[in-house]
Amino acid sequence: MGSSRARVQIVDALNLPVGSARRCDVRRLKIWHRAVYIFVLDPHDRLCVQRRTLWKDIFPGYRDLCAGGVVDAGESMAGAARRELHEELGLSLTLNECLKLHFEAGMNAFGSVFTARYHDQPMTLQSSEVEAVEWMTLDEALAVQDATPDSRQALKALVDQGFLS
Repeated sequence: MGSSRARVQIVDALNLPVGSARRCDVRRLKIWHRAVYIFVLDPHDRLCVQRRTLWKDIFPGYRDLCAGGVVDAGESMAGAARRELHEELGLSLTLNECLKLHFEAGMNAFGSVFTARYHDQPMTLQSSEVEAVEWMTLDEALAVQDATPDSRQALKALVDQGFLS
């Protein structure tokens, strides 16, 4: 995820591009935008769960059940997913797009949800955003009390639609 001045792709309520806005304005004004969620699984089907740094502007110290972030202006969903995975974890993995979601209740985001397989590649955590990672079973991840609401909703959708079990 970028700085609060980064330009974010904004969309209308039907997910059609209508321009761009600064990231801070998208959040403050609750403008419709796009986001990506990448669930990284190891060979034992455990999920890579991130502990957010305490200086994150939203949900500091919470756990993200996936990598992810907002889509930059002019960027594709798959391109944003590759970028976010590399920025946050230093990984370049094959992505599988599983489903699309939309979040209302103040978030106003259209999301694409991806999975990726991890096989012992070296990780480089983005120190400005990720304090630590831990590997959790699906049941453990679903039970996390301090998970970010959007990552929890995306994980539940993957389970409900049969992509993870």
